[in-house]
Amino acid sequence: MATTEEIEKYCRNCVSRDFVNGKGLVCKRSREFPAFEEECENFENDEELTKMAPPKPEDFPVTMTREELLAQENLLKGLLLAIIASLVGAVAWGLVSVSTGYQIGYMAIAIGLVVGFAMRQGKGIRPIFGIIGGALALISCVLGDFFSIIGFASREYDMPFFEVLTQADFKTVFSIIEENLVSMSTLFYVIAVYEGYKFSFRPQNQPKGGQI
Repeated sequence: MATTEEIEKYCRNCVSRDFVNGKGLVCKRSREFPAFEEECENFENDEELTKMAPPKPEDFPVTMTREELLAQENLLKGLLLAIIASLVGAVAWGLVSVSTGYQIGYMAIAIGLVVGFAMRQGKGIRPIFGIIGGALALISCVLGDFFSIIGFASREYDMPFFEVLTQADFKTVFSIIEENLVSMSTLFYVIAVYEGYKFSFRPQNQPKGGQI
């Protein structure tokens, strides 16, 4: 026959359980303390009680070792996706700037996020993932600024974009980019690089300051 402790533990989860002052746990059917050999034929699990129960240790994801995390890294995948994201971001920057007539520094913040999350798909934990993400975010910002300048010139001189691109004085273009960089754009570029670095790592093991 089951012990008193085993019966109490078993019946605690039954919809027929009840508590009576002076008696403690009893069965609603008999109003007495339950008595059975191994299992009660009238047992009915209390689903609502189960929902309120705290999670068990096995319900939590198992922490992966560094070796297991490294085995899942895919630098090539992250790099390719981040390059695509950086190109798309640069083109988007140019289109938005030309269509609005303004150089929008906030585009750099969006680019940093997009490039970082694209790089994250490589499930990296090593600093190289963040370094690449930050570098590509910066390149995307500069490229977006470049496309904007060419786009503004194309609209001003009423010339096709690619015609201006092939005839542009790149020394002058990059001097304009440099002027933009030392102005208010610097802060946005720094944020973009930071985001490109920070968000390039898998969230389960995100390095700080290049450390794992």
